Amino acid sequence: MGEALKEWKAVCKRSDQESRRAARRLDGFFPRFADKGTAGFTEEQFKSLGRFRAEGGNEHLLYEFKSHQFRLYGVVRTYKGKRSFVGVACDPAKKTNKADPKVLKRAANAADMIEWEK
Repeated sequence: MGEALKEWKAVCKRSDQESRRAARRLDGFFPRFADKGTAGFTEEQFKSLGRFRAEGGNEHLLYEFKSHQFRLYGVVRTYKGKRSFVGVACDPAKKTNKADPKVLKRAANAADMIEWEK
């Protein structure tokens, strides 16, 4: 199981109010992204973070979904003919507005491991 999925499942199991709100809100983001793409979000909810180089040398344009200090980092790719967000890393308890460079490096490396449709 990847880091993003593991942390997502963990936040869904928590009982504190902030975790429950973050899980509920993020759960609604995915169908909205599938239907409307980035147009359905404010920059506070979904934004491009720029290109990051993986250890293998490939660059990946990383994006961030955010809900109540839970950040999900990923890439946008085509899956079964549809534009899709693929979460590859996360920061479950982000306290500042700036993304942690170590987490973004992990995200780029994880994105390098995924096979994409051409």
